[in-house]
Amino acid sequence: MKKFIPKEAQPAPVETTGIIGWTRENLFSSIPNSIATILILGFLASFLPGVINWIIIDANWSGSTQADCTNDDGACWVFVSAWMQQFIYGSYTDSEIWRINLGLILLGAVIAAPYFLPKHLRNKLGVPMFLLYPFFCAALLDGRLFGLEFVSTDLWGGFSLNIFLAAASIIIAFPLSFLWALGRRSEMPFIRSVCVLLIEFFRGVPVLALFFMGSVMLPLFFPEGTNIDKLLRVWIVLILFMSGYMAEVFRGGFQAIPQGQYEAADSLGLSYWQKTLLIIFPQVIKVSMPNILATFIMLFKNTTFLLIIGIFEILSTTQTALANSSWLGGHAPEGYLFVALVFWVCCFGMSMISANIERKLDTSHRN
Repeated sequence: MKKFIPKEAQPAPVETTGIIGWTRENLFSSIPNSIATILILGFLASFLPGVINWIIIDANWSGSTQADCTNDDGACWVFVSAWMQQFIYGSYTDSEIWRINLGLILLGAVIAAPYFLPKHLRNKLGVPMFLLYPFFCAALLDGRLFGLEFVSTDLWGGFSLNIFLAAASIIIAFPLSFLWALGRRSEMPFIRSVCVLLIEFFRGVPVLALFFMGSVMLPLFFPEGTNIDKLLRVWIVLILFMSGYMAEVFRGGFQAIPQGQYEAADSLGLSYWQKTLLIIFPQVIKVSMPNILATFIMLFKNTTFLLIIGIFEILSTTQTALANSSWLGGHAPEGYLFVALVFWVCCFGMSMISANIERKLDTSHRN
């Protein structure tokens, strides 16, 4: 009887692995895909060289005034560098900018805390830090509570204001929207009706209309002489707007949880809040994470609408810089491209954080 000798395993064909294999599978897998790839590559070959020349090669990089923009064929990044402080910090007092930097560092610490804190401390320390951050940061920027120099909210602005408003609104709206979602599912008619009314109102009214209502109409309902800071009114509007959208995201997550989870929690004798917070809510977060991130990004980008009511966030600051008599050189492409790049970097970073959280919450045990 002939003895069977196993043959040594052969490597996969070169054309199916590595860059060649990926290119064949994704770019040239069929005739239509091949034609589309060639057309796109041809467009990029004709378009990108001019863009790269304008952005990098022929651009003006050094200087501090309009006179330093000597090359008309390239971008004048001198405009961006000259206005960088206003773009980031607005008109905040120069000697107190360290407060804004400290607030941004603390925001990073709050976001990173769940990754570094031990598991038994994440809820005890992470959640209080998360909820107290907006109020601590507002007091720090104002200064009076800590005995620092008072800085009026009229001087707050720039991209830091976009970040602080978005972060503070998201943090406060997160638990509020959770309560609204629970209220909409409540069996008590009054609670359910109030929550439905709130959710549908703030989801159905355009955010610009809400901003005008908060900045122009709301003061009319207060007694004469009562003055509520415009930035505080805008913050309240953003919280309520965010809560309406997030409540529907959470409601969808609640509906995605199998009924057996509720029954299992009831069989263990858990109370309503124990069942909701310990069993149901973590699963709601897991299944709703993509929609939660999309809502966060929507609110973050919607902070640029504040320019309509005279809040000097980064886009409004850019328009002010473009209208400055010392920079009447048509630098709108550079300014708006800088704003777009900053927002894209932040939104992409939020996407990466969300993807990391989704991987940590994945319990499907797939390889």
